[in-house]
Amino acid sequence: MADRTDWVERAEWVADGVAMLEIWYGQTAIMACYLVEGASRRAIIDTGTTASPAQGLVPALARLGRRIEDIDLVLNTHGHVDHAWGNGEFKRLAPRATTSLHAADIALRHPDVLARFWQARRVAAGDVTTEGAEAHARQVEALSGAEPHFPEPDATHAGGDVFDLGGGQVVEVIHTPGHTPGSCSFHVPRARALLSGDSLTGSAGIGRFPLLSDVVAYRQTVLAVQRLDVEFVGPAHRYPFRPPLGVVETPARRGDLARRFLADTLTTALDVEAGAIEAWQADRHAPRAAMVTEAVRRTGERIGVDLAGNEHARAAAGLWLDVVGAPAA
Repeated sequence: MADRTDWVERAEWVADGVAMLEIWYGQTAIMACYLVEGASRRAIIDTGTTASPAQGLVPALARLGRRIEDIDLVLNTHGHVDHAWGNGEFKRLAPRATTSLHAADIALRHPDVLARFWQARRVAAGDVTTEGAEAHARQVEALSGAEPHFPEPDATHAGGDVFDLGGGQVVEVIHTPGHTPGSCSFHVPRARALLSGDSLTGSAGIGRFPLLSDVVAYRQTVLAVQRLDVEFVGPAHRYPFRPPLGVVETPARRGDLARRFLADTLTTALDVEAGAIEAWQADRHAPRAAMVTEAVRRTGERIGVDLAGNEHARAAAGLWLDVVGAPAA
């Protein structure tokens, strides 16, 4: 494949004062950031990877007749590579912009913290050998002094905070943990829009499953957002619907499709919980890895998707087994 030269997939207004900036990062990965515009201030939801502000956001904003240096506020949905690692470059291009992240995700700046997160998921799934645990300990020690992935944010936000952009356009922060401890979604009431990052992921789909750090928090998150009156839901990626709708061509969800997406997210969370509990009840003495494999199989049957070998599904099942008290070994 030839090297990519156009890093913008689309830049379009999707709701009242809300634009979706769908950009590429790397040659094959794609994500959506969002511009929220009021009468006096402009906010960007997420900055992508280190290269994304210059490669993707500058030309995407230009398609809308906007400049990156006119952005006043960066609101990160969470601290992962494709959402906050572009903060440093964004600040270089737009020095007057204030960056903001939930306090619980600031630790994700540090490489050793991310290594511990991935290891905890492997442990929950029963996929860690003695040798693997020793290798992880060496990795964490080696990373303990590594440079942070992105600068410390200028400010923090929390659930219930409101950012006034002028002219009646406000952004309400909704703490939606589960994907990460500090994951947040941003509700724009005037636009009836919910910008959810990776907090809501629809159905599993082929090769996909919610990447979770806390399954109980995730269930509470997807239950809470069902109460919102929204006409547009803007996740960060092209998360699929459950069959028969399946694959989508854009992250944007409007009207009935937005409500279907919220329902799919809740049903998927409940399905993986049920699959894990059923597997545990079927054989409470099975080794953890075997129990997780059975839980993933049962979950896949519920949602009509083959999840065999899906590491995110294995981790989610392992985390649910921790919740119900299944032994780790």
